Amino acid sequence: MSIIASIPVLKGHGGTALSAVSEGLILERPREELTIPGQAIARVRAEGGSVAVELRAPGGAAPAVHRIEGVSEARATAFADGVNSLLLEPDEEVDGATLVVLRTIRTRWHQRHLRRFMWFMLGCLGAIVVLSVIAGVTGGAIYVVGTVMIGLFTAAALGAGLFEMGAWLHRRRVLRHGVKDFARPANVPGTYLYVDNAGMTRTVSRFDSGPYVEVAYDPKDPADVFTLRSGFMQRLSISAGTFLLFCGLGGVAALAVVIVEALADSGS
Repeated sequence: MSIIASIPVLKGHGGTALSAVSEGLILERPREELTIPGQAIARVRAEGGSVAVELRAPGGAAPAVHRIEGVSEARATAFADGVNSLLLEPDEEVDGATLVVLRTIRTRWHQRHLRRFMWFMLGCLGAIVVLSVIAGVTGGAIYVVGTVMIGLFTAAALGAGLFEMGAWLHRRRVLRHGVKDFARPANVPGTYLYVDNAGMTRTVSRFDSGPYVEVAYDPKDPADVFTLRSGFMQRLSISAGTFLLFCGLGGVAALAVVIVEALADSGS
């Protein structure tokens, strides 16, 4: 398939989008991107306000279908006609589902981890406000300034340190208990491909020049994947996380000293 300006980009419900590129089609969904090569497509059907991309299937097997909903009927028809006019002749030996590549932008675990981090930071800010009020009532304005400055530093260090340590523990769990496999190089430098237990081809990033990399992924979420050999950035990340965690614990001790001194001043 080649790029043709007349083929529109389809925008559907829930932040989905379908566009034609030189290699085929790209279906974008929240948190993931599906690349469908032209040789994997049997036909594209416009069905009112939706478009169905039907993949080739060998031997009369039921074809896999990827769909986008909530698009303009006129644009859906123009898109289907434009793509169908560029498709290759049918090949009954091609299994289109094996050619599709799924790239996950953010895993479910990462979303949960980020949400917990945000709640932790909000809790830290609330604690800083409470401690500042206590310091101001008991010790005066100078203790308020000290509490706020030390508190903000402590919250940032603790939050970043716990975030990195949590990511390290999760990576360790997946590497120890996940499904092991080998990923082969893709056409894009730094990108490797592996096939999960459901037969879907997925991507993993690794700046390496080897013929393959060994990976492990969570069987409950195959997009949650790590390479078995840790890279420089991963080692740097855990070192920085450990350092920040100790800085945060030091900040907690400093906050305790400030509050104790404020209470002592109020009693004198």
